[in-house]
Amino acid sequence: MKKTTILAVAFVMGWLALAQAQVSVDPYTPKDGTYVGGHYRSNPDGNPYNNWSYPRNVNPYPGKQAAGDPNRYLEQHQNKNNGQNQYQFNPYQFRW
Repeated sequence: MKKTTILAVAFVMGWLALAQAQVSVDPYTPKDGTYVGGHYRSNPDGNPYNNWSYPRNVNPYPGKQAAGDPNRYLEQHQNKNNGQNQYQFNPYQFRW
């Protein structure tokens, strides 16, 4: 009974963590006229290390690992912000 309870609690905690980490995006049509279907993306929390597109992270929907160089990924994000790194990891953000 104890193992079942622990397993159930672990499952619920994992599911809640995933539910908080995703945001649904409604379908839309950009200016170029192409249609972009609805999808899920990682929650924009200001931390690039936990994005599904960060190299070696796994997107839970297709189950694919993101490719690329982690340093190059961060450089691209810094270049979008005029060389400033606005991504500050807050270790106290995720408290139970």
